[in-house]
Amino acid sequence: MQPYYQYSLDALHALESWNETGFIDETVSPPAPRADTHLTQEQTQDFFSSRRSVRNFDPNRKPDTDLLLEAAELATNTPSVCNRQASRLHLFTDRDEILRILSLQNGNSGFAETIPALGVVTVRRGLFTGAGERNQRWIDGGLFAMTFVWSLHALGLNTCMLNWSMTNKPTEKLRSVAGIDPEEDVIVLIAIGYGAEAHRVARSERRSVSEVVRLR
Repeated sequence: MQPYYQYSLDALHALESWNETGFIDETVSPPAPRADTHLTQEQTQDFFSSRRSVRNFDPNRKPDTDLLLEAAELATNTPSVCNRQASRLHLFTDRDEILRILSLQNGNSGFAETIPALGVVTVRRGLFTGAGERNQRWIDGGLFAMTFVWSLHALGLNTCMLNWSMTNKPTEKLRSVAGIDPEEDVIVLIAIGYGAEAHRVARSERRSVSEVVRLR
């Protein structure tokens, strides 16, 4: 907790300085970065349209741990309510442990044996209060999971979201098997790896923009 205590002190000092002098301390409120990207329109289109859920991994190509951590670090830039950053990511690369966890999930039949790495996204519920925030952790956790998946895609890894919409009993079993704290809500599981040679994906036509967007 030491760094967060210091962050709080810095914020208080910056507030006092602003109240007294009107000076904005760039340590706690830096200028916004430019929104320019280094991708062309064509590259952006290719990147977003090329990601597909993969259900046929090469079991002999285990993702490098440093690569997984790099994707996780990129995902820490995910927006969250009041910047609470309540999401957590549990990563597993041991085959037996992965299979024990996947045995509790109902969407991996037929390809569980090929998954070389698995992520479990959770959210610490203690960072949310009141009935008005009862659904916020699922939103924040979902945002984090999607950013993590896009990060993996950018680093050349394939993924498949594995839904976790379970009642308390199986969720408690998952926490026990995976070593997850009781105060963490399970959002989603993510299969991670490299697609097998000449692997195929499901045909999934995108809905048209006119069907999705209501321009006001």
